[in-house]
Amino acid sequence: SETYTNSSMIYRRSVMPGEAQDSSRTINTTATEGSLGDIICNESDIETPYDTIGLRFDDIPTLGGVARDATKSVGGVSEITAPLHYIPTPSISVPQEKNLTETTIKANSTPRANLLAGLKAADHPGQYVTAAEYLALGRKQIGPSGWETNKPLSLQLYSEGASLAYRTGDTNTMNVLLDDVLSRTDLTVMEKFRAYEIKIIARHSADQVQESFALGLDVLKQLGLPLLIDKSRSKVSVVIEYIKTKRALGKRTAKELASLPRLTDERIGMGLRISELLLSSCYQAQPTMFPLLVFQMVRATLKHGINISASEALVTYGILLCGAFHDPQRGREMAKAGELILETYEFKKSRATLGADGLIYHWTAPLQDTLLREGHHLCVEHVESRFIYTVEGLIYHWSKPLRDSLEPLHEGNLLGMKCGDIESAGFNLELYLARTYYSGCQLGGSAVTEFIDKHIEYQNIDGDDSQQVHITSELHIENYFLALKKLRGVEVQEDERDFDGILAVAKEIGNQSLHGNIYLIRLDLKVFFGEWEEAAEMLHSAGNVQDALFAKYSGVRWTILEALISIQATRFSKKMLTSWKWRQRAYAMLTSWKWRQRAYASVKRVRGWAKKKNPNILHNLHLLDAELASVEGKKKKAISHYRDAIVMAEKNGFLQDQALSSELASLYFDSIGDTRQMSIHRENAIRCYSEWGATAKVEQLQTRTTCAN
Repeated sequence: SETYTNSSMIYRRSVMPGEAQDSSRTINTTATEGSLGDIICNESDIETPYDTIGLRFDDIPTLGGVARDATKSVGGVSEITAPLHYIPTPSISVPQEKNLTETTIKANSTPRANLLAGLKAADHPGQYVTAAEYLALGRKQIGPSGWETNKPLSLQLYSEGASLAYRTGDTNTMNVLLDDVLSRTDLTVMEKFRAYEIKIIARHSADQVQESFALGLDVLKQLGLPLLIDKSRSKVSVVIEYIKTKRALGKRTAKELASLPRLTDERIGMGLRISELLLSSCYQAQPTMFPLLVFQMVRATLKHGINISASEALVTYGILLCGAFHDPQRGREMAKAGELILETYEFKKSRATLGADGLIYHWTAPLQDTLLREGHHLCVEHVESRFIYTVEGLIYHWSKPLRDSLEPLHEGNLLGMKCGDIESAGFNLELYLARTYYSGCQLGGSAVTEFIDKHIEYQNIDGDDSQQVHITSELHIENYFLALKKLRGVEVQEDERDFDGILAVAKEIGNQSLHGNIYLIRLDLKVFFGEWEEAAEMLHSAGNVQDALFAKYSGVRWTILEALISIQATRFSKKMLTSWKWRQRAYAMLTSWKWRQRAYASVKRVRGWAKKKNPNILHNLHLLDAELASVEGKKKKAISHYRDAIVMAEKNGFLQDQALSSELASLYFDSIGDTRQMSIHRENAIRCYSEWGATAKVEQLQTRTTCAN
């Protein structure tokens, strides 16, 4: 089949008999329109365009975008369900409590047998609906009186039923079951823990960050654990807590940390798990509290022992070491400690365990090894997919080449899809595409087309067990598709969302990371196309997005672009100095000084990262030094750094940065009257942009060359 992409759609059509199959992949905007209808995903469909999550382009979601009777989508659709703005989710056949007589499964004789059958089916994402049906039968058999006759069994049937309802996108059933559990006064907070956990996860997945954060803090309070007050913190308080945590850890190696005793206090284990769930929402809802929450988790691990959340605590501490405290080597050690904990206790297999007594044990290291003998996934996300995204996306890029992360991210996506952790699978997939872009992979090359193929494969799941798509990941992916189209000179269709459309959704759902990435990719395009004045205006209007891009390579890229744009801004600010009006000249001098100070500050940050041996930015530092030298009139220094920037970018495979460095070098040689070197570097820029696949940029340079001649 042939694959075409546009920013909000993937279009696949079968190759007709007798028609040659082109092995090359190109970005196109072909789309067809038709009548609205039911969702059907058959491989035999001809000329059927699908969007990036597997729906036909002419389909619309049912109420809520998830299931027929759903009043609300876990993906948080709302006003964006308008034709030009919504991101739908696949149609799901959800078992309804009132129609159990129509089920296709073979009922077991007892509620417990149906529970066990459902948990075994939940080991396989393709059988989530079947698993939900078994648990629904169990709830029907045990009835409301089950809460008095067999409370533990009823609790599991309702709690695990809610988890499966979340996985299949049946938010109606999920909310009903969760309310049944959480409203009971005869249950302790520890008995309600599983229900609280599912509710926190569901709220966060729906981008209800504040609600998720507040609920988590309330659960910690009910557990009687030390509670952080929901308020912003000063840098001084963060540094003080960092010093305490650093001293508590001492010089322990990864092996020593992984050898700490296992956690035996279930209440503490539950508190660590809730804190783990709070990390993402805390960073968005109360960013200055985020490091304090991490420090608290690390010290609790050192005091009470290891459970599965200890791995997350140490890895997140490693993120802070890399991004905030400039210690990438120690950060890698924390990542290794997290990995060893997962491997040592086989935590990668599951976040929950089915004991020999038939009861389910969550989130704490089991008190006896016998409880590990009969493990089931229990519809709970594997740890490994999230772990890969975290270490590859936020830690390893500080000290290893970007391209080395492509294979692990691909594996992380596979693991997430296999076990049903759609959020982590989406994060890995989104980061994979970003890495292909920033590492200089060909825009139409195999790395990108393989990504597109796999995205179609996962979202065009046949049958009734289709899984929900994580809306934020889809928006990130759509953002990069738009960039690919811009570079390849493909126009955005009228019915497609542009960058402003994605930005509007980001603001609506309050996702700062998405907001920052949209501005980043737009700045990147402005730089590549030499639209420096517009880039400067955009940089100013974007405000501070560094916090939203914290610890990610995108944050590093933002700083590089900020420095480059600021240096260029000093150039066009100087043009106003020729004005005879003293006020305009004074303003120009002040503006030029501000841009230069901003440039120096950004270059200083990049230089600090380079001193820590970050292999992904050395060529960028040479380019920044070359641009600074050119502004300061230091000819020899400028030429030397331009040469080093080009050579190092080529050596490390950053094709797009090699092209940009060659282009800027050609402009510099033109400014000093060296037409021979100007021509050589311009031709080299055209060759590199062409190899990268930036057709529109190649046409721009060729047009400029023609006009100059």
